[in-house]
Amino acid sequence: TDPTCPTAVSTSRVPATINAQSCIDTVDLALKKSISTKIAQVGDVLTYTLKVWNESNKNATGVEVADSIATTVQFISGSFVASRGSATISGNAIKWTIGNIAANGDTVTLRYQVRATQEGLHFNTAEISKVDQKDVDSTPGNGNPTEDDIDRQCFSVPFKVCPTNQVEASVPALYTNVQWFKDGGTTPVATGNVVLFSEVGIYTFTATNQTCPAGGCCPIIIEPGVNCCPEDLCVPFTIQKRKKK
Repeated sequence: TDPTCPTAVSTSRVPATINAQSCIDTVDLALKKSISTKIAQVGDVLTYTLKVWNESNKNATGVEVADSIATTVQFISGSFVASRGSATISGNAIKWTIGNIAANGDTVTLRYQVRATQEGLHFNTAEISKVDQKDVDSTPGNGNPTEDDIDRQCFSVPFKVCPTNQVEASVPALYTNVQWFKDGGTTPVATGNVVLFSEVGIYTFTATNQTCPAGGCCPIIIEPGVNCCPEDLCVPFTIQKRKKK
């Protein structure tokens, strides 16, 4: 940022932030996320639990976790309970500043609650976003779902659908070759990340890099709607013509 430094293109400067890590003292952090229920109703309160632990024989310092809750849920104010450090939320982004995690299995947890406010699938992802040392098998904040420092959870609120309506079902774009199945069947009823359903039933999906529900995702549940308008009815009738006297 030295203003006297010459440049061949422009006199403007763009500041850069560099996070230095110690590559000598490597650590091995892992994260797991759980949820109190996979199926809820509108108005229900659900509890998320994040657990972070140190699998190495070196102390980890400067640890932080980023957690993005679904924009379709309501965070319960004041529900943060952290065993170490502190958590804040801005919009739908949670930042958990942990600090130090000691070697050989030291474990920390964070719990908080959300309220279900609408029907459908609600996804949530947490990841270790920062650590002073180099992690031996993951990179903080890179969003790679195959690493052990990231975990995703979800829950499903059943759709109440009237006979003439449809439900748009969607799963994140990171899932590839998505196939949908109904009521535990083995023959796909639809393919793709975004599909439309109208029949009552429980819909699950498989993908090249994910299965549902065993792999951590959730089913889409369609139930009969309430207070639906009746379907069009055909009522036979006879017209008689009479002469006036």
